[in-house]
Amino acid sequence: MKAFLNFLLKNVYEPQFVDSKFVDLAFDQTVKDVNFHFPDLTKTEIRSRIVNNNNELAIFLFRLGQEIHSAELHDLKPQIHWLLKQYCSCELYFNNDVDDGFYIVHGEGSVLGSRNKIGKGFVMHQGCTIGHKKNGAGAGNVIGDNVTLYANSSIIGELNIGNNVIIGAHVLITKDIPDNTVVTIKNITY
Repeated sequence: MKAFLNFLLKNVYEPQFVDSKFVDLAFDQTVKDVNFHFPDLTKTEIRSRIVNNNNELAIFLFRLGQEIHSAELHDLKPQIHWLLKQYCSCELYFNNDVDDGFYIVHGEGSVLGSRNKIGKGFVMHQGCTIGHKKNGAGAGNVIGDNVTLYANSSIIGELNIGNNVIIGAHVLITKDIPDNTVVTIKNITY
């Protein structure tokens, strides 16, 4: 993974050295995330998906950014953020607390704003946004376990989204959602 990351970093302004321990930690977390949904995939298969720019590349770069953020390596964060935007067409802030099982399906156009707390098994599809009502304000959203956002859905505010929630395509959520809820355009009351 280190050689692959070095290859990617050749495309950023003033590339810097990334310690192998951060790469290894990010890869191990990515394997946990992917195996949460696809337990039969091996580390070798997941590595192949990362280097071939499948969905797993965005997860790996996000997890790497989180490791770098935690270590307060501020010079590297913009470079990893740029790689996410350049190669995955998504914007995922590294100061989110996201548990195991994070998965992005065709993440193009997706934004995971800052300071959210997200439980296990979270899945987001293309064009999704999780953000604040006011730029830079608020503590972020609290999202439970096993939540899925389908294409072009958004959660905006400082909301509490329960466990086992499905948010259908093209739905804008601006109010809390209780556990075990399916929200679609037709039944939206939130």
